Amino acid sequence: MTVESTKAQFCVEKRFDTIPTLDATRMRLFEVLQSDDADIERVERIISTDPAVTAKVIKLANSPFYRHAQQHLGLHQSLLTIGLDMVKCISLSMTVMDRLKCETRYARDLWAHSYAAALIAISLSTNKAEKDRLFTGALLHDLGRMIFLFLAPEVYTALIDSEGCRPGEELERQTFSLSHTELGEAVARKWNFPGEIVGIIGSHHRPVNHDSALICLINHVICRCEMGIPEADPSYLCMVRPFLGDGYKDLVNTIVQRYKTNTVVIENLF
Repeated sequence: MTVESTKAQFCVEKRFDTIPTLDATRMRLFEVLQSDDADIERVERIISTDPAVTAKVIKLANSPFYRHAQQHLGLHQSLLTIGLDMVKCISLSMTVMDRLKCETRYARDLWAHSYAAALIAISLSTNKAEKDRLFTGALLHDLGRMIFLFLAPEVYTALIDSEGCRPGEELERQTFSLSHTELGEAVARKWNFPGEIVGIIGSHHRPVNHDSALICLINHVICRCEMGIPEADPSYLCMVRPFLGDGYKDLVNTIVQRYKTNTVVIENLF
């Protein structure tokens, strides 16, 4: 399938109602992890009823990145080893992945990108409320792209192959009548995510406040690293500077370094 044959032929809005809702049990785990009184024992009780999440947690904790001994770790020790922030990352991503049922290399690359953004966002947060907002916004900032891969996999992968990278918003609008930011914002609202999360998803390419500017910068620097260019485009720096201040240059270096550090962890999330 060529890009030319798909343009102006696919209207996502007509299939919007086919996008599934999120699993209530998985979302309950995510809500517990977001709460102020989350603790290992309570989280363990919930996760132990979900074999898929349990297996993912144990697999990650026993990966070479975390293991320092030969003893195989069970669920409790695995939770202690990787920490609740990483459990949150696993929980929310699996909730979305299982609903969208997209297991292509395109989806895998997109989730690796999203994991990287979420882990960096957590590390740059200054308090729990900010960490919860930035984590969720970062992990789901490209939710619209995930939905495109779910609704129109052949069309969207043709765009990726044609561009040699994930397509920009204008090409998406020409093809689907809306961009991934607009689609992601609509789906996040449908799934009842808080307004600040919806806002990050919808404005992560055109920031309107500190949160969206930080996710914009994280996303941009990761994209550049994925292309082998570990530095920021000056045009993006101009967009984020009004919200992030003069420290944005130091942030770029920090994001590059943490992206490199987190690469091994992300590989073990699949």
